[in-house]
Amino acid sequence: MSGQTRPRKQTKKQPQPVVIWRQGIHLVGSALWCDALRAQELCFVSSALALHKSRRRAGTLLTTLTTMSLLSALQRAPSGAQLLSPLGRPFYWGSLRLELFANGDLPGSASLWVKLPSEERVVFAGQPSQTPSPLVEPMQLRPAETLVMAAPFASLLANMPSLQALAEQVMGELAAAHGQGVPLLIRCSSVTKLAELAQRLDQGRLKLAPELHRALVGCQTLPHFPTLVSGASRTPRPGQVLWWPLEAALPSSPWKPRELVIPDGLGLAELVAYARGSGAQRVYLTAGYSESVAHALAPHRISAAPLGPPEQLGLFGEAAPP
Repeated sequence: MSGQTRPRKQTKKQPQPVVIWRQGIHLVGSALWCDALRAQELCFVSSALALHKSRRRAGTLLTTLTTMSLLSALQRAPSGAQLLSPLGRPFYWGSLRLELFANGDLPGSASLWVKLPSEERVVFAGQPSQTPSPLVEPMQLRPAETLVMAAPFASLLANMPSLQALAEQVMGELAAAHGQGVPLLIRCSSVTKLAELAQRLDQGRLKLAPELHRALVGCQTLPHFPTLVSGASRTPRPGQVLWWPLEAALPSSPWKPRELVIPDGLGLAELVAYARGSGAQRVYLTAGYSESVAHALAPHRISAAPLGPPEQLGLFGEAAPP
């Protein structure tokens, strides 16, 4: 045997991700976080419900004026500097070019477009919703190679049902609950859908989980939001309808209620259309990832992966306080 050594096998280096999970979505190499669980130098907050309710500090908070108004109405506005931006007005923060644009979810909610010095573009979409509503600005798109978003129902629904279909489901479930002599628990986290469905159903005074009640009262301080009579409740009773957040533990009750889930965000078809419309090459999901979602994106040469802690983060899920 000669003393020659075998040449090492060359391995193709994988590109380093531009976003990672670090108690929130962190843009690598910058001081920018999105929907972070702890105070950071600059933190983009996609909606009033995306900010952890126990946070009291936020570093510099980047969001819309409407979201900040809602946080104040909910008595959840953290202390610290604020960088409030209107939608559709690009600006620079250091070497990053930023723009907030509508994601169609809640009043004041937004997505964030970022252009890096390398020219690569990233969108932190929050939880976009394509369902038309007069209460929010319609969802928009921006071109980006990397897309980060929550789509909790993408692996469960091909398409999101219309408000009319949801209203008919509620009426059917309400009739069934009356027939069984039990309460109806409507699992819904979208204040926008709650308000629109309540107007269609016209069931009188609404009974809401305390956090939903506070969010609705906060939204009713905004122009053009409908005024609905509501009260906070934790106990569903027979013959009653109680609206309850999707992510919250079930309320205690001696009567086992019927449950109806009101989906929100994007279904699988809408998610694929969003990614293709953005020109994305990579999609990171903070909620809603599954192999079926990855398979649906693969034919379009778009990769998909979950992004979050080991137990993937629900959009408004509880986490350790800062």
